[in-house]
Amino acid sequence: MIFFLFFFVFFNFNLQAQVHWVKLGNGLNYGVTNNQSGNDIVIVFGGWQSKQQWVNKWCEELYKDKLKDFGIQHLLSVKGPDEVCYRTKEIDIKTLAEFVKNIIYATYFIDKIIVIAHSSGSFVANEFLNKMYGTNGIAKDSFYVNKLYYFNLDGGIGGDECGVSIDTSVIRHIKKIYAIAVYDSSSNLYSANFETMKKLSESYNDKSELVLIKSNESGCKDKWCLHDVLIINKPYNPEKYDLEKDYQLFDESRKVQTEYLNVLIKE
Repeated sequence: MIFFLFFFVFFNFNLQAQVHWVKLGNGLNYGVTNNQSGNDIVIVFGGWQSKQQWVNKWCEELYKDKLKDFGIQHLLSVKGPDEVCYRTKEIDIKTLAEFVKNIIYATYFIDKIIVIAHSSGSFVANEFLNKMYGTNGIAKDSFYVNKLYYFNLDGGIGGDECGVSIDTSVIRHIKKIYAIAVYDSSSNLYSANFETMKKLSESYNDKSELVLIKSNESGCKDKWCLHDVLIINKPYNPEKYDLEKDYQLFDESRKVQTEYLNVLIKE
């Protein structure tokens, strides 16, 4: 059924100018663009309590600003977890993993899978990576490996206390993990999960790397505001965050954050 749905969406929407979203499962939407420069995949995981339409908008903005230049055609948008540690496991990760595997199998020419996960969305992304490449993963054949780049945007690592962690068997099958954090020189503050990102970057030798986004115009006065600088360069609430606005209301003065994606240019 997933295989059939992919072809239905692809051939009906591929010639359209804008992204059309189709629900695949709980917390999961799929869209395809008319990008003729490539056939690659991006999967965007929203942070805690970010609604589906908010993540869709963020995903669209990422595509328009940067991802279209990297040959992305297939967009997958995953809503944020209901609970900060993602204990409820309400998102249909099995369907996501099977769908991504089938895109690769059906189209054959896939160079990159880009996973972008913000905040607690990293726990959902970790579950996806485990389903794809873990001990009992569905896509560990050589045809599927060494294609995935994982951007963890000021998120978590996971473990017994909170959140899903990455199976150790996953690491050898993916290309790179980028741990992304923010430093604002005007306030001398780091984003909320900077120390966690530093730890993640030191966990997998040359497979993981810290990318520190430097800002002096965010207007942030709090580390949780800087947490959202990885979504939008100037969050709406300088004292904390405003998820509904930060994920959706982009304009000339408040642009989507894409600086971390520049590491793909050298790749």
